[in-house]
Amino acid sequence: MTYAVPSMGDSSQPTPSCPADSGHFRVHRSFDAFVTNGLAGVVRVLMLLHSRRYAVTNLRIDVREGVVESRVSCSVSVTPAQNALLLEQLRRIPVVVSAYNV
Repeated sequence: MTYAVPSMGDSSQPTPSCPADSGHFRVHRSFDAFVTNGLAGVVRVLMLLHSRRYAVTNLRIDVREGVVESRVSCSVSVTPAQNALLLEQLRRIPVVVSAYNV
């Protein structure tokens, strides 16, 4: 979080300049993503979460032998706009069959 620094003579409190403080507070959102290609598909989802620096608070992976789709269940701390973007990014990954909020 960044703050605007007041001038030397100004005794007012720092003003938040982070977009999250302008009415877009972070909330914990849970989603499920169903992926093909077993563990390799799961790793693609995890790479997205890591590379985009999403604040993952809970993660559950279900990979079973002989099953076509694996499941990634996750909770992240995001703003509403980031939530929509995350779902869009997940759906662009070729191995992701479906992704939605739960």
